[in-house]
Formats: sequence, C-alpha cells, structure tokens
Amino acid sequence: MPSRFCLITLLLFGIFLRTMSLKCRVCGTYDCKPTPENCPVGIVKDVCNCCDVCGKNENEVCGGPWNIIGKCGEGLKCVEEDDHFESKGICQKE
Repeated sequence: MPSRFCLITLLLFGIFLRTMSLKCRVCGTYDCKPTPENCPVGIVKDVCNCCDVCGKNENEVCGGPWNIIGKCGEGLKCVEEDDHFESKGICQKE
C-alpha cells in the first residue's frame, strides 16, 4: 500500500511539474521601462501585451511559450521549427 501511494504521488508530481503557466499583472499596475527609441524594425508589445519593446529583427530567435523569447518587428513573422507550444522560431520576411 505505501508503495502504491508513493507511485501515485510521484506521477502526480511529474504531471504538475510539467505544467507551465504565465501570470501577467494587470496593465498599468506596474511601471514599464521607457519606450525604446532606436528599434530598427519597430516597436511591439511585450509578452503580457502591456509594455513597448523593440521587435526582433530578421534572423533573430523569436516565439517560445507565450512568445516569451520575443515578437518579430514590422514586415517579419516568426517561423517556428514545428507547431508545438514551446517551439521557438526565427524572424523571417513575410
């Protein structure tokens, strides 16, 4: 019986450990860094869609879970390696 309990506990722990989440605070409840001035491919919103950040340039890494690695700038799209949620990609011309 104790070994069955341990096995179930380990399985549940493994499931919860693999679960990913992103918690964003409400926009306006914290200060953003100043809006960048010199962004070659324009300004995009951060992962929480609150603050302005420079868009990623051509051939830069982008995407990831919730686009945490970054979003591509104007005229570019993030071409991901596969269709998996955690996939990262490379910014390429649209």
